[in-house]
This record gives sequence, structure tokens and C-alpha cells, in this order.
Amino acid sequence: MVSPKIKLLDQRSINQIAAGEVVERPLSVVKELVENSLDAAASKIDITVEKGGVSLIRVKDNGIGIPAEDLRLSVLPHATSKINSIDDLNNLQTLGFRGEALSTIASVSKLSILSRTSEQVSGYKIELEGGSITNLTEDACPIGTIVNVKELFFNTPARKKFLRSISTEFNLIANVITQIALARPDVAFTLKHNDRIVFQTSGKGNLLDAIAETNTLTLAKKMIPLSFEEGEIKLEGFISPPDLVKSRNDAVFIVNRRIIRSQLLNKAVKEGYHTFIPANLYPVVVLSLLMSPSEYDVNVHPAKLEIKFHKEQEIYRIIVKSVQDTLLNNIPRKKFPITGISSQLASTNEQLNCKKENTITLNSNNQEKQLEFIIINKEQDVYVSEQPTYGYDAKSNIKTAVHFERLRALGQIFNTYILCTDDISLYCIDQHAAHERIRYNELLLQLKQDTLPSQTLLIPEVIEVNAQEEQILLNHLQELQEMGFVVEYFGERTYYLRSAPFLGDKEKPSNLFKYFLDKVSEDFSPPTQEKLLEKWIFTLACHSSIRGNEKLSIQEMDELIQTLGKTHNPYSCPHGRPVIIELPKSELDKKFRRTM
Repeated sequence: MVSPKIKLLDQRSINQIAAGEVVERPLSVVKELVENSLDAAASKIDITVEKGGVSLIRVKDNGIGIPAEDLRLSVLPHATSKINSIDDLNNLQTLGFRGEALSTIASVSKLSILSRTSEQVSGYKIELEGGSITNLTEDACPIGTIVNVKELFFNTPARKKFLRSISTEFNLIANVITQIALARPDVAFTLKHNDRIVFQTSGKGNLLDAIAETNTLTLAKKMIPLSFEEGEIKLEGFISPPDLVKSRNDAVFIVNRRIIRSQLLNKAVKEGYHTFIPANLYPVVVLSLLMSPSEYDVNVHPAKLEIKFHKEQEIYRIIVKSVQDTLLNNIPRKKFPITGISSQLASTNEQLNCKKENTITLNSNNQEKQLEFIIINKEQDVYVSEQPTYGYDAKSNIKTAVHFERLRALGQIFNTYILCTDDISLYCIDQHAAHERIRYNELLLQLKQDTLPSQTLLIPEVIEVNAQEEQILLNHLQELQEMGFVVEYFGERTYYLRSAPFLGDKEKPSNLFKYFLDKVSEDFSPPTQEKLLEKWIFTLACHSSIRGNEKLSIQEMDELIQTLGKTHNPYSCPHGRPVIIELPKSELDKKFRRTM
């Protein structure tokens, strides 16, 4: 086989290949153009998008403009006014610095730039198609710049095939513009999609106002201010209280007014909220770090969304400490009595004589622990391990098939787990997981029979949604109605919820509605009808089930066990978590050295 000859690619091919690193989708174009506007000291930026950005992206600003003599130069590769050499990155004050954005956008679209500076009497317009200049003329315009990007990827159809739906592409744009608006509350943003204003910010410079304008006023009112300073590092922003959490991670991190993605910061926030919120939920966080540009490297990825901190451990510690301190200082705490173990043991015999809930406060290693349990009768002693075990595989914990009809409830521990026995083994059942399995099967049957329960609300609930949630709502109005939701537009991203699925008093209808919007927005691609219904059944099953920390009577426990045994898969919940764990008598005998 003859080796192929090495040859240089033509400049057009080079530009189109390189464009893939900078312009992955419409979102990339919007971000680059908005950052250029911010670097041009704009105080007002209008973004217009049509058909998810594929048909049109227009970014208009009132910045300093581009001089006429620089228009040709601005669309050339590696032409920039931001830096002079690589050494300038150590003191970078701008968002852009590579000089790649306009040239790469021009190579895969039909691009026009109309700009005027304060020194010019009129503006000048340059037009390009596929990277080639087609026109340069004098044209009237206000001070600032207007960039139009039409027919994105018209000359690279393979790239276009990888794009998602119009709604998905726009949601990605809306999410990033929301974050940029939070990073720059001093700038007035307007975002339009298909001639509809999605959101506007006032540009008054108040971060809390920006949170209300890009999300909801209700959310903004609940946010807790955070401020921390150590050395040359300053951290400020807002975090949500533990009762305000979401099913997906929407944390916004800003470093020197640049939005970034950071696993390090996400992990630090999660650690700060440890013990405050469940592990599978996320707080609402907007945090801004101010520090010397020499303390991090922004030249990590073409998208400029990732940075590398030089002192990662220090940054991690500061985030964790500031979040923990803020939560502790703003959340009311219960006072527990300080009682030694000896005084508790003195009253144990008296407590065991009654069949009621008992609370024992243990003092071990100078740390108090409060255990709740139910004593079923005084002849039986139930011992509970202080250290729970997590991560069980259901199949590995059940030696043989469980005869649920033989099980009888002994009691409830931690108001969360049911202890039961068949006189051969001791079983522990997660009451929420068990009921979730039962409810999932019931709801699945009701769905097939078109009998899902719904209720008309006597007093409609008012629901505020952010831009992304509103887009999801508008795209799925029919499906939501089939699921039992009836909503009515009120104005300014506000809706009346008039009907909702019936869950008794388990969940507020508005909370259930918002939760469902969160779950749908987790999908990168638009969910199919089948996928929506699947998510909905999961959501209903979870939210209509008995909760952890909910007290049950012996009769209720027995009914739950017997109903669980009649389901097609009683060993795991719909999410795959174990429902029942077995501890055979033979293993207990070994633990107590009755047998070898």
C-alpha cells in the first residue's frame, strides 16, 4: 500500500474544521457575541433568536463599537483587541482573548456586522458568506454594534444534523443568557425567541433583582445572602435555604464576572449542604468569586467555560466553610437536652412497660444522637445499629424468595423502616420504597385504563416560572392536561393552576407541577410522549407514597407488607433501590456466638 502524500489543507477547510471547536451549536454563537458586547462596555444588550438560533441570531448592543478601519480585520482569524501576547493572560480583564469567534462564526454562516463608534458620523456594515467578504458599505446606525448570524451551518450540513430540537437549542441559549445576566446585573438584557420576549433584566446592578427577573420573585425572596472574604479572595452571592431545593443542579458560578463550569465548586457546595439536604437534591446557588486572574488559568477549553484554579484546596475550603457558616447562621436550630447515658438507663425499665413512642438521647464521644423507636411489647427487645448501611443490592440481600403472607410486623424504627419476621429471618423494609413500588404498579394500571385521578382546585394556585420552565410548559400544554394539569396564563411568567392530579394531602399541587417541570428539563433532547408519561408515573408514585419519618400503626404496617407481596417485583422500588433486607436467624446466632 502506497502511503498517502502529506499536503496542506486549503484555508476554507481549515476554518470550517476549526469552527467545530468554537461553534458547536447556536448556543456557542450567542455566548461569543454577548461576551464581545460585554467586552465593548455595553450597558444594554438585546438578543433575538429565531428557530432555536439556526435561522437567525441577532445581538445588538450600545457598546463602544468597532472603528470602520477595523471591520475587515475583526473577521480575520486570531485578530483581537483583548491581548497582545500570551503573557497578558495573567492579568486578563476581558471575557474574550483568542480572536477566533467572529472568523469561525463567519465560516459556517451568513454573517453581517453593523457598527459605529462615537467618533464616527455614520456606521459601517460588513457582510460575509461562508467566511468570504461579500460587501462593505457605509450605513446608518446608533453607537454600538449589531451582529446578524443567519442560516447557521448552511455550508456544513453534517454539523447541522447533530443539533437537537428547536426548543432544546433555545433552552440551552436561555440557560446561558440567564447565567450571564446573573454575572452582570449591571447590564440590561432582553432575550427574544420567535418575536416573544422570554425575559428582561433592568441592569440596575442588584444581584437579587437579577435573580427575580431571570427566575421568580418568590425564589428571590427566599434566597440567603452569602459574603466571605479571606486574603485576596472575596466570595459573595446567594444560596437557598434547605427547604428550597431542586431535582437538578442549576448552580451558577462566576469568577471575575465570567460564568464557569466547575466540578470542584459543585462538590464544595454539596459538601457545604451536607446533612442539610438529601443527597439526591440540589440547592439554588449563585456564587461570585473575585480574585486575581493570575490565580487561575482560563485558557483550558475553547468554550472558555472551564478554568483551572492554582490553589484548588484553598478554594474548596473557602466554599465549604462559607456555605456551612451561612446556613448555620440563618437557619433556626432546635435545642436538645444534654443528658448522660447513666440517667437514661435509670428510667429504661419504666419506659419499656408502655406501648408508645420513646425517645432516648445518647451521649457518645461527646456527640448527641437521638433515636426514635416503637416498643411493641416488653417481651421483645429490638436493637438498632447506630451506623446504617447503604448501597445494598436487593438480590444479594434476599437468600430465597420471601413469603410475604407469613410476615408479621414487629415495629418501626426511625419512623422509616419496618421490622418484621416469619420466625425464620428478621426483615427490614423501607416503608417509602415499598409503598412507592405499590403506587407505581397502581398508577401504571390506571394509566393503561385512562383512569388517573385528577381534582379541580377550589382556589387556583398561582405559579411563577422562569424562562426555561415556561418554554417547557408551552411545549407540553396538551400532555400536561392529559396528566391532570389545567393551567391558565395570567401574565409575566405567571400562571393559574386550576386542576391537578389527586394525591390527597401528600403534596401541594404547585410543588408537584414545578417538580415535574424540573424533571422534564433534565433531558437534553425533548422527551417523547412515552418518556413524559414514564417520568410522570415515577413522579406521582414517589410523591403519593408514605414518606420516611412517617409513623405507622401495626395494622398499617401489616397491610403494607401484604400489599407489597402481591406486586410483580416487591424487592426493589421503581428507581432500583432495595425494598427489603433479610437477616436470617442463623446469622444472628453467629453474631452472638451461639453457633460457629
